[in-house]
Amino acid sequence: MATRQSAVASPLSKRGRRALSPAMATSGSGQFKSAGPVWGPRKYILAATTVTLAVSAVAVATTVILSPARIAFSVTGASSSQGVEGASLVALNFTLEAANPSRRAGVEYSSVTARLQLYSASHAAAGWLKTDVHQAMPLQQPPATSRSLRASVLFDCKDLGCCGRAPPMTVLVLAQVRFKVGLAYSRQYDVQVSCQPVDFFAATAAAARVVCVA
Repeated sequence: MATRQSAVASPLSKRGRRALSPAMATSGSGQFKSAGPVWGPRKYILAATTVTLAVSAVAVATTVILSPARIAFSVTGASSSQGVEGASLVALNFTLEAANPSRRAGVEYSSVTARLQLYSASHAAAGWLKTDVHQAMPLQQPPATSRSLRASVLFDCKDLGCCGRAPPMTVLVLAQVRFKVGLAYSRQYDVQVSCQPVDFFAATAAAARVVCVA
């Protein structure tokens, strides 16, 4: 006599199958293994905020390190000369001193120019003389050092109505520089300073130091 066997439904049968937890996975042997923690929106926001703050801190530190250093300009050794007595051609000479007082930042000059401003009473206007700065560029200046740049100009005093003895002239210095800390360079800066009037014809001009200010 055949016996009847009752069919017992398996908990993983087609109808009674339960969904696996998303944090669980099966290996090749059929054993369950953890698939690691699942990140929620809060964790993603926290991670993104942390990365943003870290990048901002690096940017701020770099800006502080490569911030412009102060360059002190001055004019020394001013003199004048005239080739022939009574001639109208006049040569003016001076030295432009550039001091870098910073102990951490060096300076790289890509260009340095100097102009002389003379007020001509006969023309009731200001005249400009562009000088020649006798220095090859670019020029490197280590921290806490000074550089001396010779400059001169040859002009016809009749053009400015200042033959005989020209009045003191204002020196305007224009420079394009970058600052260097270690191997890092800053962006390029335009530096402009104006020096106090220089009397190129005075007997004491060569020994005087004229300070320039921004």
